[in-house]
Amino acid sequence: MDAFLTRDAESKLIQQHPAQARRPSEHVLEVKYANGAKRFIDKPPHESLGGTHWFYCGYNAAQNLHLIGHTVDSLFSGVILRHSDGLTFRAGHTILMSPEGKKFLAIEQPDGLDGEEWAVYKLYGKKLWQGYAGILSTPVKNDPVMVIAQFVNPAWRDDNVLEADLSCADIVKGKVSLHVGKAAPRWSLPPAC
Repeated sequence: MDAFLTRDAESKLIQQHPAQARRPSEHVLEVKYANGAKRFIDKPPHESLGGTHWFYCGYNAAQNLHLIGHTVDSLFSGVILRHSDGLTFRAGHTILMSPEGKKFLAIEQPDGLDGEEWAVYKLYGKKLWQGYAGILSTPVKNDPVMVIAQFVNPAWRDDNVLEADLSCADIVKGKVSLHVGKAAPRWSLPPAC
C-alpha cells in the first residue's frame, strides 16, 4: 500500500470505499472503523512542504486495516488504522506486508534525504529494526557522510527475511537480506560496490 497521494488520487480511493472514508471538509479526513470513526485533521500552513496533512490511501481486507498517509512538514510517512477497534500505529508512506501478514516494512521519505528510511514492525506494534535503506560511509571527524549504496525493490522472502536489491550508482550489484527472526536483526551484505 502506498501513501504518496494527491487529493485527486485520494478522491478516487474514497469513492471506492465510501462507507469507510470521507472528507466532511477540505482539511478533515474521517475514517470509519467497526465501532466508530476517527478524524484526521490537517494543520496549517497548507503547503506541500509545510503543515500536517492526511490522505486516505486504501483498505487491506486481508489484514483488516486502513493506510492513512501522513505528511508533517517535509516528512512523507503514514499510519495504519486497525478496522476492528480504531487503534492507530505508525507506518510509512508505503508498507509492504510479510507473506503471513505478521510483519511489515514501513518506508518513509524525509525531504532532502538521498534515499529512504526503512523500519520493520510486528503487525500492530513493536519496531524490530529501523535504519537508512542503504550503506553510508563512515567518515572521519568533520567529513560528510556519503551514500555508498542504496537498497531498492524490497520484497519479503518469508516472514523473517526481507530482501532488496543493492544499487550502486544506479546499477544493481546483487541482493541484500535483513533477517528479523529471533536474533537481533542484521543485514547480510554482498561485497562492497
